[in-house]
Amino acid sequence: MLMVGATTLPAAASPLSDPNIVNVTGFGSVVRCSVVPAGTVTFTAYIGQNFAPVGSAVTITLPAGLSFTSGNPQTQTVTVGANGLVSVPAFKVTGASGAYAITATFQGVSDAGVGLVTPNAGPVYELFRSVGGSGDPATITSTVTGVTNGLTGAISGDQGSTTSGPSNGSNVAIVTQAGTVAYWGRSLGGSAASPVTLQFGGATLTGLKSVSTWTSVNTGNDTAGGVTTDGTSVYQLFSPAVGGPTTVTKVGGISGTVLDVQATDGYGYALTSNGLYYWVDNATGTPTATLIAGSAGATAFSAYSTRTGTGTTGPLTFGGSLLIAGTVRSWSQGFTLSTATNAPTSVVKLVAEPTATWALTGSGDLYGIGSAVGNTTAWKNFASNIKTFDSWGYNGYTGGVWITQDGKAIQFFSHGSTTLDTLDYTQYFGGKNVVQVFASDGGYLALTADKQVYAWTGNNDNGGRKTPAPTGITNATDLAVWGLHAGDYWGGGFIIAGTDCP
Repeated sequence: MLMVGATTLPAAASPLSDPNIVNVTGFGSVVRCSVVPAGTVTFTAYIGQNFAPVGSAVTITLPAGLSFTSGNPQTQTVTVGANGLVSVPAFKVTGASGAYAITATFQGVSDAGVGLVTPNAGPVYELFRSVGGSGDPATITSTVTGVTNGLTGAISGDQGSTTSGPSNGSNVAIVTQAGTVAYWGRSLGGSAASPVTLQFGGATLTGLKSVSTWTSVNTGNDTAGGVTTDGTSVYQLFSPAVGGPTTVTKVGGISGTVLDVQATDGYGYALTSNGLYYWVDNATGTPTATLIAGSAGATAFSAYSTRTGTGTTGPLTFGGSLLIAGTVRSWSQGFTLSTATNAPTSVVKLVAEPTATWALTGSGDLYGIGSAVGNTTAWKNFASNIKTFDSWGYNGYTGGVWITQDGKAIQFFSHGSTTLDTLDYTQYFGGKNVVQVFASDGGYLALTADKQVYAWTGNNDNGGRKTPAPTGITNATDLAVWGLHAGDYWGGGFIIAGTDCP
C-alpha cells in the first residue's frame, strides 16, 4: 500500500489475543534494476491491541520480479523489533516496470506493501490491431521502430483511412534516454521506421521528461497533437492534416515546476507546483495557459475529451479529475472544480474518462463514478485488494482490467449499471505476476514481471473475444495501448523492450 498506514492497531482490531500485521510503508517508486535498502518497506505486528513481542517471527515473501540481495531470494523470516516494527531486508528490482506487492505473514495473518517500478530504456515496437466488428476475432501484429532507446511515451489514434487489415490511424511520441522526443504517425508525419526528432526554433529539444498525444476521432477530422515538458517549459505539437505539417510552439502563461502534462483534443494541461493550467491545443498559433481556480496543491490529474459527429466542429465533451491532499476533485464542460459525495481519499492512481472516473486508494480499494456505472453524484467502492488497474470509457460504456494483490486478473465492464460485469482471466497468465495492465475500448495489454507482454481483444459484451496470449516480444519493460469503437474496432499500442539488469 503506497500510502503511509497506521502505526497503532486500527479501532476495528481483532480480539485481545488475535495476531495482526499492518503495512506501514511501501517502496514508493524506483527505477528498474535498482536495489531497495533494508527498512524501506515496513510493517507493524500486533497481538490484540498490543505490539507483538520482540523476536516474534514474520515471513516476508517477494513476488516474481523482486529478489532479496542475500539469502533465500524470494522468502525470508525476520523478527519483530521494538514497537512491533517489521523491516523488509534489502532487495533488487529485476522485473518489468509496474506494481509489485510484498507480503508479510505473522501467525497466519498477512498484509501487503505495494511499490512501483519505472522502466529503463530500450528499443520500441509498435503494435497494430486488425480492424473488425464486435464478433470478429482480432489479430495483433508488431513492427520494429527506429527508436532504440525509448524510456516512456504516449500513443493515440482513430479510424484513419483503414477499413480492413491493421489499424493505421495512430500518432506516437516517445521520450528517449537522451531526453529527446521521437514522434511519428498518420497526422504527425514521419514513420515508425524513421521517426521525427522534436525541434523548437530550429534546435532539438533536450531534457524532456514526459509526453502526451491526442488524435481527433471525428469522422473526416485528421488533426492530432501533443504536449511535452522538460520540467520548466511546456511545448505543444499540432498537425492539421494527414502528414502534417506538425508545428511546435512554447506554451505561455505557465509558472512553477512542471510535474506532469497531458494532451487531449481541445485542451492541453500542465500540472505545476502552482496548480493545474489549461489552454486550447487543437489550433495553430502560440497558446497562453490559464490556471484553474482552486487547483493549488494538486499532485496528480487525469483529463479526457471526445467528439461526436463529422468534420472539425463536432461537439466536444471534456473534463477530468485531480488530486488535492489525496482527495479527488473534478471538472466537466468548464473549469470549475467540484467534489462528489463519498469521494475516496489517499488516492494513488486516477483515470478519468468521458463516461466514468476510477480511483485506486492506497489501501487497495477501487472507486468509480459516472454515467457508465449508474451514478454521477456519488462515488462507489467496486473492488478491494487491488494492486493496479487501467480503464476506458466511451459512448455510455466503461471497462478495464484490475489486478489484485494476490494475483487475480479481472476484466470489468458496465453500460450504465451499478454492478460490474466481470471476467476472470487469471488462468491465461500461467501463474505469472502481472505488474501492469493497459485497457482501451476493445483492446488490452498486460505486462508480467518476467517482461512478457500479453495481448487480447474484446470487451465483456463482445462475441468475438480473444483471451490473453503472449505477443512474442521478450524483455519488455513498459507499454501503452489505444483503441476506438466506431462501428468497427481499431487499436494498437507500443512496447519498450529494456535491457537485462546487471
